[in-house]
Amino acid sequence: MGITILINENQKRRLILEGSGDFIIESLSKNYEFVKKVIKDSSSQIGLNLEFLVSWGATIGGFVGPLEEFLRGVEPNLSDLEVSLILTGVISSYYLDNKEYVKKIIDTIKEKGLYKPFKKVLTKSKEFKSVFSDFIVSLGITLHKVTNILSYTFILPLLPILYKMVTETNISSSEISDLSKRLIGFGLLTVSGLVLKQLISKIAKRFKGK
Repeated sequence: MGITILINENQKRRLILEGSGDFIIESLSKNYEFVKKVIKDSSSQIGLNLEFLVSWGATIGGFVGPLEEFLRGVEPNLSDLEVSLILTGVISSYYLDNKEYVKKIIDTIKEKGLYKPFKKVLTKSKEFKSVFSDFIVSLGITLHKVTNILSYTFILPLLPILYKMVTETNISSSEISDLSKRLIGFGLLTVSGLVLKQLISKIAKRFKGK
């Protein structure tokens, strides 16, 4: 005989919010680990220590994750090491200020005969950044530098989860604050709690159609 458990609307709301928070943290963790592996695989090929980029792991992952899918679609015969090297070339183009490092990474890509697929992904990344920039600006967030734009890319894989939270719970300001504190406390994001709260609030407002 089955047991039926009845919950009220507040309990249901809390379960959805907590579950969505767990999914968000899981997504951030996957992006972090993905970038960590990409950097590790590439560092050995290039001869550079690029581990300092891992601190941006969750943010970088939000940007290059979709680019990896694109690359594997247009160049299905590339090995994992080759994919990592190409993605590191893209990462260096946006997240590295050290021109010597960038040049060495691109030179290694050329030496391994991977420049053509690299250019394909770099072109796609520019399209991707343009669309993302338009989205962020449409939320009322002013951006002055490329680095400002890229500091928000961690949010990309989280948008479907946030949409579900907004449409199923009509998340309140205090709940957004609680979620932001939880995500910042997890330690994988490079933005402040205030910035994260403002970003999620603006996205929630957009999804509510207000």
